[in-house]
Amino acid sequence: MNRAASAAVARASWWRLAAFACLLLVAVLAPFALWGEAMDRAAPAWLAAQQAPLWLAALGIGLLVADVLLPVPSSVVAMLLCWSLGPLWGGAAVAAGSLLGFALGYALGRLLPQARLRRWIGAALWDRASARARERALWWIVIARPLPVLAELSALLAGAWGLPATAAFAHAALASCALGALYGASAWLGLRQAQPLAMLAAMAVLPVAAWCLHRFFLRRLTAGAGPVVPREHDGGTAP
Repeated sequence: MNRAASAAVARASWWRLAAFACLLLVAVLAPFALWGEAMDRAAPAWLAAQQAPLWLAALGIGLLVADVLLPVPSSVVAMLLCWSLGPLWGGAAVAAGSLLGFALGYALGRLLPQARLRRWIGAALWDRASARARERALWWIVIARPLPVLAELSALLAGAWGLPATAAFAHAALASCALGALYGASAWLGLRQAQPLAMLAAMAVLPVAAWCLHRFFLRRLTAGAGPVVPREHDGGTAP
């Protein structure tokens, strides 16, 4: 294959990868367009109607998990949990909901036909993106957890690219605990009023802390994870 043909194949692979990312983005954003306003009104009302702390915590965690598929106002739910349950238990509920939401997104990503996507996009580009996600860029899971839309996309891509569960969930757990602590601290500092500036400042420190933990702890924890092996959903052999 000559250089021009190789360049054309590479460009086509990049376009198909971009199309795949756009399709995932549309899948995440479509529920916001359809039911966003209704959920913005309904979720706080559902939480306010709960009197028992356990039911409130269960409903809040369920809403945070459903945020993968539905346009749940996750920041509002998280703050209401911390205000109603207190910074400690509310923060724990936020952390649990965030981690379980990542688990759901990861599982949905694993259900995608990876072998077919690999052939359609191109084995070389797919494998390169998957390897970089696994070996060099797992910190994007940490950074994406507090961010709307990106949190869902990162979970789906982690599953679609077949990132080892140990590595993916270690980083998601780190980010979820930090997120719960930030919401709890915001509620505590604000005396039941949000402190967005303090929370944004703390979130700016999160990538640095994640890099340090990845370098000194998580990298050792995940060092034994095996290589990413493409799954074959369609019974064919991946190239």
